[in-house]
Amino acid sequence: MNGLQVLDCKNNNMLKSVRTVIDILMILLMPLLMAYSLVGETLHEIIGTAIFGLFITHHVINRKWYSALNKGRYNAQRLVRTVLDLLLFVFMILQPVSGMLISKHLYTFIPVLPVTSFMRTIHLIGSYWGFVLLSFHAGIHLKPLVSKVCVNKAARIIFLVVSLIISLFGCYVFYKRGFAGYMTGKNAFFFIDLNESRILFYLEHLAVMILFETVGYMVFNLLFGTKKDKKGIG
Repeated sequence: MNGLQVLDCKNNNMLKSVRTVIDILMILLMPLLMAYSLVGETLHEIIGTAIFGLFITHHVINRKWYSALNKGRYNAQRLVRTVLDLLLFVFMILQPVSGMLISKHLYTFIPVLPVTSFMRTIHLIGSYWGFVLLSFHAGIHLKPLVSKVCVNKAARIIFLVVSLIISLFGCYVFYKRGFAGYMTGKNAFFFIDLNESRILFYLEHLAVMILFETVGYMVFNLLFGTKKDKKGIG
């Protein structure tokens, strides 16, 4: 291996590390973003801006994905992944745009438009769809990490049991918090107890994230895993 190959390898490893950090930060910040009334409007806008910045950086690092869209053959797995990625992209762009248009603090320099009420509805519905799609997206890309961590059958079993337990709790939170109502537009306003624990709110929404990450991981393993993969979880 010559000097250029070594340098290229180091750059690729660095990009992978940066990408991993960015992905983890987005996942950790998303439950905070959902706590609109608990964290305050200003902090909500700051967190939303930070996630949008991380999202743009993520796509800059993965810009080769766009140039490869019209190349190669599309099998079922690639088609599903691409559709999900494009849907997530739409929601992750729609959220900050609608948020800026209804901003009361960071983006007050943007003129008030007659679509404010509509944008508020879009922002509420999109926040829940974006939350779910981001979690599912993380799950379908979780396999390499799980393969590194779960190095034996015992570790894979522990991973499955813990994931399923948290996911069951996530199902309860999904129902309790009325996710379906927000995602379908049935709930037009965000309802929350201002006296509830911020930590509990965060942990409950983290459980919902793990629920959809687990669903994404398991569904893609079942549908697109190789025969070798199907012998175990990872």
